[in-house]
Amino acid sequence: VPAGSEVSQESLLLHGPFARKPKRIRTAFSPSQLLRLERAFEKNHYVVGAERKQLASSLSLSETQVL
Repeated sequence: VPAGSEVSQESLLLHGPFARKPKRIRTAFSPSQLLRLERAFEKNHYVVGAERKQLASSLSLSETQVL
């Protein structure tokens, strides 16, 4: 193996074929946000489109956070 061409174990873990994606930061929802989100989920398990956008806006959340 030529000098300088060795791949460290750490490099394989970070960039190899089985590398994990960085963990997503969890959103800490307020009690009122949780209540609204739970009610929306009870009505419709798939909140999408304009309803999702409106719900996210009214809760000061991103659309990604309203799943």
